[in-house]
Amino acid sequence: MIKSLLLIAKNELQRIFRTPAILSVMCIGLVIYFFFYPQPYLNESARNIPIAVIDKDHTHSSRELIRQLDANQFIKISYHIDDMETAKQLIDKRKVYGIVLIPNRFEQQILAGKSSAISYYGDASYILLYSNTATAINTIASTFGAKISVMRKIAQGVDPVIANGNTTPFSSQLISLFNPQSGYATYIIPAAFILILHQTLFIGCILCCHLGRQSSLELAFIHQKKDALKSALMMIIGKLMAYLPLYLVYFTIYTVVASYWYNLPRIGSFIDSLLFAIPFILSVSLFARTCSRFMKTVDDIFCIWLPVSMLIFFSTGLSWPKELIPDIFHYIGNLIPAIPAIIGSIKINQMGATFSEFSLQYWHLWILTICYFIIALISEYYYHKQVITASSTENR
Repeated sequence: MIKSLLLIAKNELQRIFRTPAILSVMCIGLVIYFFFYPQPYLNESARNIPIAVIDKDHTHSSRELIRQLDANQFIKISYHIDDMETAKQLIDKRKVYGIVLIPNRFEQQILAGKSSAISYYGDASYILLYSNTATAINTIASTFGAKISVMRKIAQGVDPVIANGNTTPFSSQLISLFNPQSGYATYIIPAAFILILHQTLFIGCILCCHLGRQSSLELAFIHQKKDALKSALMMIIGKLMAYLPLYLVYFTIYTVVASYWYNLPRIGSFIDSLLFAIPFILSVSLFARTCSRFMKTVDDIFCIWLPVSMLIFFSTGLSWPKELIPDIFHYIGNLIPAIPAIIGSIKINQMGATFSEFSLQYWHLWILTICYFIIALISEYYYHKQVITASSTENR
């Protein structure tokens, strides 16, 4: 029996590495994704965002504010212009992504002890650029205002220490938990890599199923056993023995090696990560085997399943709050191994979660593994029974 299982696993691995369509998905595609997918995100956050400044005041205070704006790491003042119409044209041409307007009598209002508001007009179609620019301008304006308040109090005879203490009674430093750089790469790449592993394994397994049914070796194995249940059980287990070690290697590369390669935070246990990967790989393989019965051609795989990738990612709640997603997507998402796998993997690798903290996702994957194993076994049993029956009819 062991020899037969090893023979099935060997045959499946040979199919993966010798069939161009499967090789491109389960090997070459993973290499390309590993090196090229993270490239747009490696800068972590947008910096030196070009903006335009309209200075209606032309005073020492307005020039000092502009200098502080230009010194900020997120902002680069690319244009000094005189009117709003020109600024709008620059935004339309995507030469700048924001406009700062310093009003007339800016310094005069400040010296008189009154507030003088500066205006910011931003291109909100790029939410990351808009958010970084607006936050930077708001921070600089607040700091600039606090500095003026301190200088005014000192001029009135208040002790400098007291003046600074009244204006800024405490200082704060914000560090994002599990994402100290507040970068997009740290946030998106670990989750996207698990989805890539899911999709390549899922599509590759379906391709293997379709080609396996045409394999003379598998047909000969079914005829030899003449027991549909036993041959179906051995066929499924043997193929799982091929997928599991292969994707354990890929999982290690994508969750461990990638963290060091791209300098991403990783504080989880390697053993916990591998233990979590086992039900993930098994459940995806069996899920693919179950779905293969409903996908009759290769075109069905790519036309139906690939567009679902975006829905899967949204259903995890990482890119959009889960509370704002309709319940129907949560119910469907519970049937797809990628969703608990993404959440659990991030908990382990990026958050250093203990077993009790990721056990919900871990047992979720094992439940999916058992359910899809039963469905796949029933489906495989009827297929093997049909092959055996057809062979017996021909022999008669």
